[in-house]
This record gives sequence, structure tokens and C-alpha cells, in this order.
Amino acid sequence: MNRFYKFFFPICWLIVHIWHPFSKLIGREKIPEGTCMICANHSSMADPFWIGSALGTKRPMKFMAKKEVMDLPIIGGFCRGMGGYGIDRGNADLAAVKQTLTYLKSGTSVIVFPEGTRVRPGQTVEPKTGAVMLAMRAGVPIQPVYITQEKKPLRPIKVVFGEPYIPEIAGKRATAAELEAITADLMQRIYRLGAAA
Repeated sequence: MNRFYKFFFPICWLIVHIWHPFSKLIGREKIPEGTCMICANHSSMADPFWIGSALGTKRPMKFMAKKEVMDLPIIGGFCRGMGGYGIDRGNADLAAVKQTLTYLKSGTSVIVFPEGTRVRPGQTVEPKTGAVMLAMRAGVPIQPVYITQEKKPLRPIKVVFGEPYIPEIAGKRATAAELEAITADLMQRIYRLGAAA
């Protein structure tokens, strides 16, 4: 883990917990020892840091963020230091795909938000199948995570980790229809975690 991450991790942890005091990280014992694709719902830029606060500094992690954020001079540099890397959502970003597979196959867990953008309470979007496809191609389990959508200042939130799992498919490679069905099921699992917490 790089020195930048080790230095800023406790600062980020303190800031998010001051902004949302008495917040809870539920189900951390379900995080597998090995590599996994961590998939969560997305409603704020702080979401990767909430998941990171559960993983701590002893476990390497990376998170995927939109290219526009990573290109910002200060914010982008900070995100890269904290494990972020960019993806061009408007195009088939093969470089980001290869980078993700490299991380997963080398033992580094990756945080991805299948919805592809921040989703406010009451909104719905069509989730992207890329996270499921990459997890299956790398042969790693998917870890569903729910993060409270409505984040009010000085109010607690919950981050709920579900059971990691490997989706079943009929053949060696998932079809487009299977990827869509698995992704839809993944998002249902994520939001059910929030309803049950």
C-alpha cells in the first residue's frame, strides 16, 4: 500500500465519520480473504471511502471512477493516490477493462458501481453489465454492498456487506442475456441489503 494512502486514510476516515457520526459498517466479517469485485449502489462521491473504511489499510483496493473526475487537477490526483483509476463511460474503454482484470488477477480487490452514476433516492437507472462481466472473466466472487442513499449532514448512515457469490451460467462464457439478468439480480441483492438493515 502506498504511503499516500496510508497517510490520508485516517484523515478520510475521520472526515466521513464526523460528517456522518455514529454510522455503522455492517457485515464486515463477510468480506472474503481473497480478491473480490465489490459492487455497491452509488449516491455520493464519498462512497468509495466508506467501503475503504471497512477494508482498512491492510487490504489493497482500487476503485473505478469516471474519467471526468480523474482528469481534475487536484481531485483526480487525490483519487489516484487513494486507489482510483478512470474509465471513459461513453466509449468502450479497453484500457480500463485491462487494468481492472490486471488488478483482480494480481490479488487486488476492485470497487465498482454498476449503476455508473450517482443515483438519488427515488431515481432508477439501467445498470451496466461490465462489473459482472469482469468479475466472471477474472474468476473472482462478487461482493454486494449497500450504502445509505440519502446522506444528510451529521446524520448516521449504514454500509451493509452481503454474502460474496459467484453467479452460475450455462456455458463457459456468459451470454449478453445472462449478463443482464445477473446484473439485475445483483442490484436487487444490493438494495435488499438496505431494506433488511
